[in-house]
Amino acid sequence: MPSVLVGFAATLVIFFAVSVLPVRSQTWGSTGPGVDARKGQSMRWLQQGMRLHQGGDLSGAIECYKKALSTDPRNKWTHYYMGLAYEQTGNLQGAHMQLKTALNNDYNFIEARNELGIVFRKMDDIEGAQREFMECIKINPRYPFPYYHLGTILQQKGDLPHAIDAYETACRLKPDFWEAQRDLGLAIFERAKTGEGSSMQEALEKLQIAAKLVPDNPMIQYHIGEIYANDGKLDEAEAAFRKTLMLDPRHAAAHWELARLRYYRGDLDRCLTETREALKIQPTYTESRKYPKVDPVVMKITIAACLETKGKLIDAVEAWKEVAQMVQRNEFALVKINELETFLRKEAKKKRKKPLTYDPEEIDALVAKGIGQYEDGDLEGAKASFQRAIELNPQSFEALQNLGAVQEAQGDLNSAMATFQKALAVKPTFDGAYYNLAYLLEKLNLPADAGLMYQKFHEVAPTHKYPYDPKHIVALQQEDARRRAKEEERKRRGY
Repeated sequence: MPSVLVGFAATLVIFFAVSVLPVRSQTWGSTGPGVDARKGQSMRWLQQGMRLHQGGDLSGAIECYKKALSTDPRNKWTHYYMGLAYEQTGNLQGAHMQLKTALNNDYNFIEARNELGIVFRKMDDIEGAQREFMECIKINPRYPFPYYHLGTILQQKGDLPHAIDAYETACRLKPDFWEAQRDLGLAIFERAKTGEGSSMQEALEKLQIAAKLVPDNPMIQYHIGEIYANDGKLDEAEAAFRKTLMLDPRHAAAHWELARLRYYRGDLDRCLTETREALKIQPTYTESRKYPKVDPVVMKITIAACLETKGKLIDAVEAWKEVAQMVQRNEFALVKINELETFLRKEAKKKRKKPLTYDPEEIDALVAKGIGQYEDGDLEGAKASFQRAIELNPQSFEALQNLGAVQEAQGDLNSAMATFQKALAVKPTFDGAYYNLAYLLEKLNLPADAGLMYQKFHEVAPTHKYPYDPKHIVALQQEDARRRAKEEERKRRGY
């Protein structure tokens, strides 16, 4: 909480400066030495409470603050810190009372008024909170924190332009205010998605400033990944999501976004791995960190779909059965189970008549080995493993797709394109394979072809809009049209 940090930083200096002076050396006031001694004792209790507060012992801090108030009930700082402690323990009514008392002693006590606004916000009194933040700005227009909190309220109300103005003011007044930099970037990101003037690059720059201020904050890296993904920069998005997971391996939303991203790169294996990792993480951990929630039903459906596409139909049936148990209206899951079981019975008869010429488990082992080598940076070893799997089964989608990924990582984009096209021929109904080809066509600087392939992706998967929408397809085609027009103009001029 920004006001807490400022309060500690500022007032610790004041109180500890006072504490080094012996009581007897202070200038006596008109109230007499006895009163002054009580204030000195109150100050010592306050300092002890602040030390306990800073160390996380809130109950001990509150007891010290109470003792401080028993000897000096008009000390506004004691009421302020006691209000903070109550707020942090969830006693919002107590916090409200203490902060109001502090303000009764000093109407312009801006730290207390800002904190009172935060308490109102937690009590769902949005208008009361907004009133206090506006009053803070009147008292001191150069105090950054109420601008930030006002921005969060305005953003919640859907007023993005004024929320952005408030965040920008907070950042201008306090350039190292990382929460404001973060939320400014996210607000600009939201506005950019509506197409109302802001750019993804502008949002990214604000979040990158926040990342420099707090490089170990996983949520900032997560949001950077979101922006890259929505701007079509999947390699950069993947790097950001992986960095998120380096900072917190239990960030379920980062695992899930990485899974989705890998799906759209045609990578069913890593999609399965990351989705399963996300499912392992307890929702209570996600809630305690205030991370984005993930939908377990959607993830289970994704697992089932991936297994079906991979041809692991028995496992796909089990996954669909889990989905059926998780939802009330499970007709779709039951239909899928029936379809797959019917298909499995037919395939079993075919295999008895004509056994496979390869061992599926050996193919799986080679693909798994190759993926491990790829993750360890052994690209040549990975390539050899995938090529061996293809020798055994030229129709292995996983081996072809992973071989293409190795070729892409080595910079051989033309070979990667040819390999990905072979993989698509094996699984022509897999929407991720189309998306993956479109992304590679962009890398090959073929925007018109990429636009057509993205369009094909949307035809195969009409409900999928992540991370591109149709506007990106139009932009690619327009870019290609401008490039062709420039080439024609150069040919016409002859130079």
